[in-house]
Amino acid sequence: MANFEYYIDWERKGKKRPKQHIIGEKGVEILKELFPSEWAVREYTPDYGIDLDVELFDDLGNDVYMTKGEHVLFQVKGTKKLNKKTIKLYSRMNVEKEHQENKTDYCTMDVIQYSIDTDLLVTIEKMGSAVPVLLCVVDIENKEAYCVCLNDYIEKIIVPEKPDFYNQKTVMINIPIENCVNTDMGKRLIEWYGKRAKLYAFFNKVHYQLRELNYSSNIEYKKLTEHFLKILCRLDVWSAVDYFPALKYAKEEIDYYLEHHNTKMGNKILNDKIARGEDIDSKIYEGTYCVGEVSFKEANLIQSLHLLWEQLCTIADIFEENTKESFLPSYFSSLISS
Repeated sequence: MANFEYYIDWERKGKKRPKQHIIGEKGVEILKELFPSEWAVREYTPDYGIDLDVELFDDLGNDVYMTKGEHVLFQVKGTKKLNKKTIKLYSRMNVEKEHQENKTDYCTMDVIQYSIDTDLLVTIEKMGSAVPVLLCVVDIENKEAYCVCLNDYIEKIIVPEKPDFYNQKTVMINIPIENCVNTDMGKRLIEWYGKRAKLYAFFNKVHYQLRELNYSSNIEYKKLTEHFLKILCRLDVWSAVDYFPALKYAKEEIDYYLEHHNTKMGNKILNDKIARGEDIDSKIYEGTYCVGEVSFKEANLIQSLHLLWEQLCTIADIFEENTKESFLPSYFSSLISS
């Protein structure tokens, strides 16, 4: 009689495919179907925290599409059931009172909760803020997807609350339920993050230009500012004006200067002085960033231009302080959306 101990149970031997891998792959396929067909989606293999590189395209009509030169990275997580919660969001002034009783300075937000490995978050933090990485949780049963920017989430949510988060194995991420990729709002969210690299290039450029202007005199100031404006006008960052009101204001100021050869405020000051019958042309003034005596008109132009560049730099501060909280589960973000 044969000794069956020598036979191998082939059905139970070999590399195995976990159920989570199948769910994850379904999540990626569903998400790709939710994107506009003109977007180019590239999968990363092997995957070290980034699943997809999505390149955004514009529809030019007549079945022609043009790249925007904008990319958004995705980490995709598939799930059979979304973990929906309603959370409380406290104002910055009330953060330290979070564990006290009778707290009133808060609002609520409906979110999708998903636990992420800390190693992934550390990798994203290493990448910095210029290239956004969106965590996208996909409900494979209902074919719904929800996303949040991990770069901003780490900086604005996790680090202020738990700077030593890397000492724990996982971190719970709250994704606002409004960040649904299935909606027009969700696609607009992705397009907004596609502008991120262009915005940072603009911020860096105007800060450099302001430093140069700080060491320029009236002899070269106007020529230098016009050279700088030509550089700024060529940037594609202006395609983000519909997403970022502060940038829209800056474009209006630059357009005004290009048409009137002075800023709105500069022209108002000049016109008020002319209306009072005061001399604006005689070289009788000494002004900041001016060498020797200059006319009020010349000093006004130089100082108005300098103020314009300071305002351009302030846009970067607005972005870092407030705008990066857009689409995050934060008290400030809830005020913006309301």
